[in-house]
Amino acid sequence: MLITEAVQTHAARQPEKTALVVDHRRLTYQELDKAINEAACELMAFENSFNEAGHTLVGFLLHNSVEFVQYFLAAAKLGICSALFDPKWADANIEAILEECRPAILVVGIDLLPRLASVPDTTKLIVIDSDSAVQEEIRGHSREGNTAPARAGFAGHRFPRNSTPDSIFYMGFTSGTTGMPKGFLRAQHSWLESFAQAKEAFGLSEADHVLGTGPLVHSLTIYAAIQTLYLGGTFYLPRRFKAAPALAMLEACPITHIYLVPTIFEALYYEAISQTPVFAAPQVKSLITTGDKWTPESKVKAGEVFPQAGIYEFYGASELSFVTVLDPAGNEARPDSIGKPFNGVEVSLRKPDGTEAGAGEVGQIFIRSGMIFSGYFNHADETKQVIHGEWATVGDLAMRDSEGFLYMVGRSNNMIISGGLNIYPEEIEKILLSLEEIEEAIVAGLPDAYWGQKVVALVKAKQDAVISDQDIMAHCRKRLASYKCPKEILRVESFPYTNSGKISRASIHDWLAGRVV
Repeated sequence: MLITEAVQTHAARQPEKTALVVDHRRLTYQELDKAINEAACELMAFENSFNEAGHTLVGFLLHNSVEFVQYFLAAAKLGICSALFDPKWADANIEAILEECRPAILVVGIDLLPRLASVPDTTKLIVIDSDSAVQEEIRGHSREGNTAPARAGFAGHRFPRNSTPDSIFYMGFTSGTTGMPKGFLRAQHSWLESFAQAKEAFGLSEADHVLGTGPLVHSLTIYAAIQTLYLGGTFYLPRRFKAAPALAMLEACPITHIYLVPTIFEALYYEAISQTPVFAAPQVKSLITTGDKWTPESKVKAGEVFPQAGIYEFYGASELSFVTVLDPAGNEARPDSIGKPFNGVEVSLRKPDGTEAGAGEVGQIFIRSGMIFSGYFNHADETKQVIHGEWATVGDLAMRDSEGFLYMVGRSNNMIISGGLNIYPEEIEKILLSLEEIEEAIVAGLPDAYWGQKVVALVKAKQDAVISDQDIMAHCRKRLASYKCPKEILRVESFPYTNSGKISRASIHDWLAGRVV
């Protein structure tokens, strides 16, 4: 059953059941199904735009909202691919990605409209303003030819476009080695497979009430939303996450499962213990988490606020989907591990010579499953680096013990994970080196109880040059997404180098580790 077919089935069987809650707005399954069809009619009014663009791609530049889910599912219904652009990106990145993708339609929040310095000529806009949605054709920032279609008359409508399991319906973005966001593509069948496997792994059902805590532009949250609606549960989402309102939602609503990254948990925890009496949510059955490893201290803290909740830590990647899961039993037995292979996933750890790594040996993670992505958008060569026949890898390294538990050894390409988000230091280093006062710079991740890893920049100023930490930070904030900006600047007089004359990242990491100790 395809995604929107499942929603339609739930609408017929339980029309008055609440499907979606975003802050104080609620939609029943019947209302959601109607809204999806309305949005599908609006999208189909732009059939000529799809023909002009030469592809069926709809871009999204939105904060969390009912309309985000509505239009995402409408596109899925039509077999149209939704590309999710992150409002946290720097304006230059948004402009560059728009130009590369050239979506036929861009669904944009009215509050984000000023962020659009330019829009491709073939791209039409649907501007979302609170509870209404209007379409406009945009040339730069001029708005001409308003021809908003009627939102009625969709009942019994036969859509000329239809989805199939092989339809590419979702484009998320991950950073490339240069830090520029890179689109990854998913067909419906990959998510349908993951729904089935995650339902069993996490014990999910249509009776569940699921809380998402992050932005819908991030894979974890949009996945949690669509999975919950596919299964027939109720999905809750704050428009913008803040710990106090999130706890209020937990107190007022019968939440049973929470999808979150460790950073969000830390924010919830410190807000919870600041209340009198200390806040607790005993109705929550599970915390489903990814992005970084939980510390033993955080797991103890979780028991204080969510005393009945099991912690499910999964390791995965945008390209691979689920790879391993550490369930509550695994957390007791091997808390330092990343768990065992996820349902439906075969894991191979390969040594540099291609042979299988034995117990206790380090190998590169290759997986085989029905959940692997379909490739990168406009990056065929990089797709070939990930997909190797039936197998796929993103270059991460792990080892396996005699009981089958896996342990992460290293992250590929020096990647930093901060607050559940992937950050490549090379991008930040380029921005730092654009300052004429900076001679050399290197960026690394330091362990941090809140962020998982925090971004630290080590800089060497040119002789006699003067620049303050505040000026360096301001320079970064103008040119980088906020989560990529260094949390700390360290001054150095010299760097260690490799034999080839490059700064030795390994030595820097060792020095930083010693500094922390």
